[in-house]
Amino acid sequence: MDGSVADEESVVDVADVHLPADFIRAVASAADQESVLRATAEWMPRIIDAERSSVALPIDEDTLAIRSIGGTTPLSGPTRHAIANSMVGRAFRTKKIVVIGDLAVERGYRDTTALAEAGLRSAVVGPLLSGGRCLGTINLANAQHDFFNDAHLLLLLSSVADLVASFLNVHQLAEAEKIRAATDDLTGAMSRRAALDELDRMLADPAGRPAVMFLDLDDFKQVNDSYGHLVGDVVLRTLTNRIDGLLTDQDRLGRLGGDEFVVVVHADPDGERAAAIAESILDACLEPIEIGSMRIVARLSIGMAVPTSDQTDATTLLGYADQAMYEAKAGGPAFVTADEGTRTQVALLATIDRELDDAMASGAIHFNYQPIREIDSGEIKGAEALIRWTHPTHGPIPPPLLIERVEATGRVESFTIWSLDLLARDLAHIREIVPHFHDKALSFNLTPTQLSWSGCAQAHIDTCERFGFRPQDLLVEVVESSAIQPDDAAERTLLELAATGAVIALDDFGVGHNALSYFTRFPIHALKLDRSLIGGMQDNAAARSILKGLTSMAHDLGIVALAEGVETESEEQMCRDAGIDHVQGWLYGRPAPIADFVALAADELGGALDQAA
Repeated sequence: MDGSVADEESVVDVADVHLPADFIRAVASAADQESVLRATAEWMPRIIDAERSSVALPIDEDTLAIRSIGGTTPLSGPTRHAIANSMVGRAFRTKKIVVIGDLAVERGYRDTTALAEAGLRSAVVGPLLSGGRCLGTINLANAQHDFFNDAHLLLLLSSVADLVASFLNVHQLAEAEKIRAATDDLTGAMSRRAALDELDRMLADPAGRPAVMFLDLDDFKQVNDSYGHLVGDVVLRTLTNRIDGLLTDQDRLGRLGGDEFVVVVHADPDGERAAAIAESILDACLEPIEIGSMRIVARLSIGMAVPTSDQTDATTLLGYADQAMYEAKAGGPAFVTADEGTRTQVALLATIDRELDDAMASGAIHFNYQPIREIDSGEIKGAEALIRWTHPTHGPIPPPLLIERVEATGRVESFTIWSLDLLARDLAHIREIVPHFHDKALSFNLTPTQLSWSGCAQAHIDTCERFGFRPQDLLVEVVESSAIQPDDAAERTLLELAATGAVIALDDFGVGHNALSYFTRFPIHALKLDRSLIGGMQDNAAARSILKGLTSMAHDLGIVALAEGVETESEEQMCRDAGIDHVQGWLYGRPAPIADFVALAADELGGALDQAA
């Protein structure tokens, strides 16, 4: 059998081969591939008498890594070994056992000479096979001529190889799955979880305390909408490659999701190197990305945070960088470093996120009501519900921030249902005390995100039915109307609401971009003209003309024109001159808790409070 491949058939029955139970348990309980190899190294001399043994594992298509096993060094570091013209390579390629009966005679392989010169006379190489793949080889040599030309010994080697290969395969699959989980499929950067794990690891190492940067691609939605997601994917991959090229081997780049990335800069507790990298990233992004005939310039906003003396948590540190990024995105420099104000803001956001549900349940979050009046008579025609939360530690929470956290934390559905229920309860209470309020409505704000919830219209309908109200009793004010696109989910909700008879008001008209097409796309029953128009009327003839024109347009469309933010008598007079129908503002009453509003309504409209007096 010199230089031959062993026959697949054997005269020895497999039932005659018995491997030591302790060896089987050692290989089966191994935690990883390295442990499988060490168990093999420990047991191989006991199972098969060989004076030289090793394991070969593939590096690539042309190279194996030979790792010595046995002797005083159970498992040495690998040495590279070419597959071509070697007995190890032949076994690996043919997936069959190769036996050399006399190494001194056999010269067909490049690896026989060194063994012969070392005083060895015979050798055998057994492939580690699993699922039709060769994972490597077990290689044995002995000083005795034809030592491995024994059918029982070859079957024993085959049994060992099969067992070792099966567990190597299990661990390789687990390792491959681990690598897949740690890698972003699109860009090849680290996954969010893997990046945070690396950040935690560096934070725990005093010598490697890192700086962390949060990167967000500006207006990436516009790229996807204009050119398609395939082009957007190319942009993300190109940016990943550019950023990665600016980092060292010890730094880490991860994709957090969408167009958000994290860069962890190793051993940079003061953030000096991170700041330099950030500037390089911003410069690199100025180079257009050419895709066919398209030239796309990507712009980033970057926030950076460095660990404080008591800061070792990856999630919190990333939160500081995230908030700094939002500060950069809000205007000014594209790169912002988190400071004490940033950390205070993050603490506030964390408090809101943590306590929001309890605050809704306890009544800490509630509505204040600001009266809406008819301009000519001054009569209360309804009121707008304005969300309020005064936190015992942080004080008043700005309503836009509260709504932002509702949406960011996935509470849109529960918050909308809670809002409708509270609004209905308050309206029922007002009407119980003030019967003359039965024909008046309470209005509340719905953002495009709330309107995009598929159950929004039905929640409005169900609430009205539960309290015995008409749909128009709970008036919907559409905020940030510029974010509502034709035939999107928010517009479909408005059409559903209108079909039930609900009243819809377009809020903050005159701020930013307001398309006149809204009046043709879905029914608008009231137009709320923003304070920016009202406050600018007195000294601005153009503003007065615009106000008068918008009021005239509303009347032509059969829509009520309401001016909000009216604070002075001169502003009131100008609203009269423009033909405004209803007014709202500090001149007519500030937002007040439900009890105070009920008292005001009872005093003006007559009710139980008045009768009791």
